[in-house]
Amino acid sequence: MKLRELGDLNNERFLHEAFDATCRKKFIHAARFRRNVYLALFAVGFICIFVAGLAGLTTLSILSLFLATLSLVVMTKYDTQLFFLLIIKQKDEA
Repeated sequence: MKLRELGDLNNERFLHEAFDATCRKKFIHAARFRRNVYLALFAVGFICIFVAGLAGLTTLSILSLFLATLSLVVMTKYDTQLFFLLIIKQKDEA
């Protein structure tokens, strides 16, 4: 079975497959990986803000702020999905 994109939490397919144990395990792995990627982008963007600020590059500092903000918003989406899936996993195991 090929795993499709995670999608939204409100998607009917996601909610249906989130309660299936095999799909849920794959979804947890995919959500954790994507969350960590965007967390790394946030950290890089945040560090670049200070490096560009110290170098006097205002435009690069503003672009780094945009990168950090955007990656934080997207990371929050995947963190919410991961939290939702882990709660379902705990309820299923209990």
